[in-house]
Amino acid sequence: MILSFKDVQFIVEALEFQIEAYQKRLNDENLDEDAASDIGNDCGFLEALRHDLVKAIKDGNLPKIG
Repeated sequence: MILSFKDVQFIVEALEFQIEAYQKRLNDENLDEDAASDIGNDCGFLEALRHDLVKAIKDGNLPKIG
């Protein structure tokens, strides 16, 4: 299956929403060091994934699944 432009746009928007939620938790909550590290790592991974998907859209090279 090849993801459509609209599919990837929805995924990017969902990633942006989750990244924002992670950043808010890091800024607003009193987290222990391990939890903050885990959230920071997850946020970094999602940011990299978002970047790759946005680049794929710009390059016209939409991801294939399966």
